[in-house]
Amino acid sequence: MSSQRVDGTVQKLRLIIGAVRQHSRALEEACGIGSAQVWMLATIADAPDITVSQLGKALSVHVSTASNLLDKLARAGLVERLRGDADRRVVRLRLTDKGCEIVARAPRPLTDLVVDALEKMPEDSLIRLDEELARLIEQMNLLDRNAADEALSSLVR
Repeated sequence: MSSQRVDGTVQKLRLIIGAVRQHSRALEEACGIGSAQVWMLATIADAPDITVSQLGKALSVHVSTASNLLDKLARAGLVERLRGDADRRVVRLRLTDKGCEIVARAPRPLTDLVVDALEKMPEDSLIRLDEELARLIEQMNLLDRNAADEALSSLVR
């Protein structure tokens, strides 16, 4: 394998990580909360009355991860949890006025920067990238996959 190609690939990965860090910092400075929390608020703003499990799926995180972030947002008065009338186990989420203000002043994109870029890629390119990243992970012998449930912005601080 060409060391130039390896160096070029590593540089591209550094550019991606650097862009995620910069975007994350911009969100945190503008909003006063973490970028993963801003992404969560934006998702709830786009889908009022979303459930916790739907939110976890929309963010590609485990439900417990979503629930932990929601606890922080609720304590900060940014999100309210509403119990269903028919089934009290169902919890729907809405932004408070304070949560709406944060979403309004957040720099775009409100979603995770990498997710936004991936969603814009052609399907065949995304498939190839996914396959090659799976090979890279395999080569790295990554045994602990817990990070896969975290927002990228929270992993690159």
